[in-house]
Order: sequence, then structure tokens, then C-alpha cells
Amino acid sequence: CVFRHQQGTWFNTLALSLFIPTHSRANMKGSVSYEKTTASDGTCVAILTLTNPPVNALSEGERVGLQDGITRASAEEDVKAVVLTGAGNAFCAGADISEFAGGVKGPNLPVVFGMLEASSKPVVAAIDGVALGGGCEVSLGCHYRLASTRAIVGLPEVNLGILPGAGGTQRMPRLIGVEAAIDFMCSGTPLSADKAVKLGVFDQVVQGDKAAVLKAAVDFAASKVGSDMGPRRIGSRTAKHPGKEAIEKRRKQFAKSRPGQNAPQVIISCAEAATDRSFAEGMKYEAQGIGGLMKDSQAKAMQYMFFAERECAKIPGLKEKPVPLNHIGVVGAGLMGGGIAMCCIEAGMKVTLLDVDEKNLERGLSVIKKNYQRSVERGSKTQAKVDQFLSLLQPSTKYESFANCDLVVEAVYENMDLKKKIFATLDKVCKPGCILASNTSFLNIDEIASATSRPQDVIGCHFFSPANVMQLLENVRGSKTSDRTIATAMAFGKKIKKITCLVGNCDGFIANRVMAVSGGMKLLHEGVLPTDIDAAAEDYGMKMGPMRMMDLVGLDLRGRINAQAGKADPAKNVVDAMYAAERYGQKNGKGFYKYDEKRNCSRDPEGDAIVEKVWKNSGVSRKSLSQAELVDALYLPVVNEGFKCLEEGIAIRPSDIDVCLHFGYNWPRYRGGPMQWATAEGLANVLARIEKLGLKPSELLKETVQKGWTLNSKDFQKRVAQAWSGRWSKL
Repeated sequence: CVFRHQQGTWFNTLALSLFIPTHSRANMKGSVSYEKTTASDGTCVAILTLTNPPVNALSEGERVGLQDGITRASAEEDVKAVVLTGAGNAFCAGADISEFAGGVKGPNLPVVFGMLEASSKPVVAAIDGVALGGGCEVSLGCHYRLASTRAIVGLPEVNLGILPGAGGTQRMPRLIGVEAAIDFMCSGTPLSADKAVKLGVFDQVVQGDKAAVLKAAVDFAASKVGSDMGPRRIGSRTAKHPGKEAIEKRRKQFAKSRPGQNAPQVIISCAEAATDRSFAEGMKYEAQGIGGLMKDSQAKAMQYMFFAERECAKIPGLKEKPVPLNHIGVVGAGLMGGGIAMCCIEAGMKVTLLDVDEKNLERGLSVIKKNYQRSVERGSKTQAKVDQFLSLLQPSTKYESFANCDLVVEAVYENMDLKKKIFATLDKVCKPGCILASNTSFLNIDEIASATSRPQDVIGCHFFSPANVMQLLENVRGSKTSDRTIATAMAFGKKIKKITCLVGNCDGFIANRVMAVSGGMKLLHEGVLPTDIDAAAEDYGMKMGPMRMMDLVGLDLRGRINAQAGKADPAKNVVDAMYAAERYGQKNGKGFYKYDEKRNCSRDPEGDAIVEKVWKNSGVSRKSLSQAELVDALYLPVVNEGFKCLEEGIAIRPSDIDVCLHFGYNWPRYRGGPMQWATAEGLANVLARIEKLGLKPSELLKETVQKGWTLNSKDFQKRVAQAWSGRWSKL
């Protein structure tokens, strides 16, 4: 790391009466370069450039460099103003969270940002690209903020279970108002430059690229020389309190949109503190808030998930390059096929949507167009953008239209014979090297591939419904799937902006397999009411309990399958009893619950009576369990199955299971997924509780506890890697 002086000298400084010890910059990550330039009017302006590729995260080297740079600029008489910018295509993407685990060294961010704000010389942020988290906060320490049209600004710390801890909760309410600041921070959603300037976060938006905004910032800074910077110091202002009702409204709003999460409520309290405390006292309050959150298990879990999302795209040993993806084929114009087609055209790929039934094809196209029309009406998409998407979509009823496709996704209903017939046809009409993918949610990829002469080109691409909304894509490798096919499927997922995870071939793959063993139905048949089961699940953090979820999906689906197979037992099976009573769930207003015209649910004595009748027939009486007992019965089987996936080579790493459960089944992010939850609970404790439930524990879980491994230990990871590399297909 280098802190660059114009003549090549090096610096250590005292700043704001705070002693900063000598730092060994050779061991630091990141730097801040210092150079002087001349504005259009001849004014000498110092440019400080944050440099820590790829996104200039605020590492120790950058904090030291900023401190030294502003001290030097303040001391040099020829320098009249300062511009702060970022190297490359980013301003700054925030704090380097990799430092969280090992402890932050060197000067802390609030002190450094305070030095920028305290400068008597104008300090202007020239923002191009992202200014997120600490990157946004460092800009708030500047007196002015100029941004390019492509700049993005946000305080997304809430997504990591923490708050903006370098003055963000104190400066933002003082800049744009308490209510707007709460919405900005608690949503965690970045804003585009045009929206940020309207909100008052940016002072100006400059047309053009980084060079344009940097030049504009230099001239703007020069124009402010001699001005009193006092009013521009955000920390010197006081935010106006919006009233108790407004604060309470925001608390309820974010309790609903982020249920169970602690950080939003702490952020709201900190923002309110900006109305009745000095900036110094507000900073103390903010420090207490982030200190408490950093110790919280939620922050650990959410930061774990941050890294887990990025890790799941990495495939050990994969060196093959993906084939170009310009033309995609989709078989089946139903809900899944239409959703997949939408994902692809929105990624700029040409799509041929095939259905051999012309009426089904017309119906599918109509659904796609209606979905886009609703987007236009909501304002989330323009008509011009929708027209552009639809111009890439070509309907067809003939398989020969796939002749030039690079990848074809089959998305018909789950019937092995039908899928094998389709793949045999694709084998004949698709060009050599075209990737043939099945959207099956549980069928054997190897058997599907056996219908072709090119099993190396066959892979599962398991989307979750609705495909254009749900973020998870499970790519399922078969025993003969080539590295080229895997690389292309992973690139496909990235191109359509899915969280993409490579998984092994077994019944249900990862997400469906592990959630299939969840204990909801077992509890129901052992005497626990649906309302009690759902209450426990939702209190744990699930957006919807398992019984409400079954009502949403439709009790008639499973009930009809049992009835048609001659396996229905309404006397002793609750789902069969509900189906026999024509209680199908939300679709007809009654299932485990009853529903009004807006699909709001409430407890239904008639539904409970059906459950209780089945209990009586089975010799079961009502059972009351504690919240902890219900959660264990619901989700420890899921943990156990997750370990089985690892021992069988179905998952590359534990965190992949957590990613699949979060994005596939809305497992609460602040729990980190079942494997992280098990880690937080203690693996020995989890093993004992699994055995108490009467379940057969995973051999890997027993081995892990016996040998004192953690999920991060090298021995555990070696064991899992051996399973992944040695086991391609369970079936």
C-alpha cells in the first residue's frame, strides 16, 4: 500500500489532538493518493483518491491515507480546496467487512470523517459509481457532494444486521429529514443519482463520466474558496422531530417489512436521537447502537449470508469457460416457462418460447404481457422497455425453431416419460454443444439425460416459482454433466441475475429435499393445532408457517394425487380429510384457515374440527408444546438432512444449503439458514436434541461432534470436499 506524496515522501501525522501510532503501511490494504491540480480559475485544489480495488472499500490503509491527506491539505498554504474521489469505476462501496472478524485497526471512520467536516477549506466529494455504506458516510463528511449520472448511493448496513456506524444515522437525518432518512436507511435500497439529488443527498448531478464529474468538482470546490464552511457541516445542524406518530408509523412499517430484525428499530431510535441531542451525543448513541448490534447473533448470521451468497457461485476445480449465450429456448408456456422466458429477455437474450398446444402458447404469451402491463401501471418499467423485452420473444409450436439455440430449458410438468420424450426430440433438433436443461424440481437428471446421445450437455436448471420473481436457481449436475456445461449453466444464472448454486443429483436436490423433512405434518398428526405450528414457525422468523403455506399452494394438489392413486385415508390423514371436505386453501376460501375476499386468513373452527376428528380416529389427543420444542420439531430435521446432503456429496459447502433455504424457502436471513443456525446453537447441543426427537442423526454430524470440528475447520471442509468430488449421483 502506498500513500503518495507529490515528491515521493512519506507521512505520519497527529490529527485533532488524537495520537495515531506509526503504521506499517506495507501490511495495509488500500491507500489514498494525493495530488494537486489547478481549477479553471487557477485555484490549487488537492485531489484525494481512494484506492482499494475493485470497489475502494474503506480498509485500514484508506483510513490512514484519508487522515494524512486531509491533514496535509489543511497545512499546505497553496492548497485552497479539496476534492475526494475514488479510483476506477467506484467512489467507495463502504467499510471492508472482512475486517470485522479480526478487529478494526488504525483510525476509526467517525474520527476521519470528522476531520473532513472540520476542514476550513471546502471539501467536495466527486462521486462516480457506487457510494454505499461507509462510502456514503464519507461523502456526508464532505461539505458538498457532486455525482455523475451513473452514481448510486445508499446506506445498506441494515442488510448486514447493523446500522450506519460512522455518523450515517446522525448526519443523514440532519441532511434530508428524519422520516426520509429512516426510509433510506431501513430499506437498505440504494438510490440512483437523479433520485438522490431530489432527496437532497447530492448537491448536483453532472452529465458525463468520472472525468466530467471530477473536473466539475474541482471547479466547484474552487468556487467555494473563502466561503464559511460552518453551515455546510452537517454535524452542526439539528434535525426536526417529525412527531411521535410519524416515528411510530415507521416502527410498524419496518417491523412488518423486516419482521424479527433488530437493526431497523435501533436505526429509528438513532435517527430520532438526531433531533434532541448534539452531534457528539448523537454519535455516542449511535456507537452504543452499533456496539449492541455487532454482538447480536443476527448481525453474525446476516454477514455470514452476505459472504455465503458470493461463495456459492464458486465451483472448486472448474476451469472450463462457458459458451456464449445469445439465444435461449424454453419448452412449455405455462407459469414456469413464461417466467423463465421473462428472465431471459430481460437479460437481453433472444428467446424462443415453445408449446406444442397453440392455445396454451397464446395463453402463456397473454400472461407474460399482462405481467408487464402491471409493471408499467406500477411504474416499475416503462412501456418502451417492455416493448424492447417483448421484441426478443418469439413464440413457436415447432421444435425445429430451437436449431440455433445456445441453451434450451424444458419447463413442463413433472412426468419422467414426457421429459425423456422431449429431451430425445431436443437431441435431434438442437445444434451440437447446445446445453439441454431441465427445470425439474425433483426428478433424476441422469435418467432424463439417458434419453439423449449427449448426456455431457444435460444439466438441471431448477427455478423456483414464480421464476421471474424468485431469486434462486439450483443447477443440478448429473453423473456425466461436463465442466463446460456446468460453467455455462452457472454463467446463465449470473446473466439472468439469479443466486445460482450448483447441487448434486438426488430426489429434491437441496432446497426441496431438506424442507420436505420439516416436522410440520408430523406435529399436526401428533396433536398440535395448525395455528400453534404456524405461530411457532413465524415467531422463529418464517414469513409464513407450513400450514398457511399449504393453504397457499393448495391442499387439493396433494389430496387429489392421493385420491387418484387410491391412497387417500380421510379418517387418519388430515390433508385427505381436508380434500374430502372440499377445503382446498386460499383458492376456495377455506383450508386449515378461512379466507376473506382479500385472502386475509383467520382461524376456522370448522377446519380445527376436521383436524380433531382425525386425531380422535387415530387415538391422538391435543398436545401443547413450548416454542422451543415446536421449533426443534420443525427445523432440526432440516438441519439433519442438510448434514446428510453434505455427507452424500449433494452440496459443495454448508453455506450453499443455507443460501438455497433462504432464497428458495425464505428461511429468515437473520438466522443465517439451518446450518448457520445449528452452528449458533452448538453442534453437540443440536445432535443431542436431534436424538431426543427420535431421529437417526447424520453420520457426518456425529463425526463432526465426536472430533470437535466446526463447519469452518479444515478437517470438516476436507471431509465435505471428498464427498463432493467422489459422489456425483445418489440415484
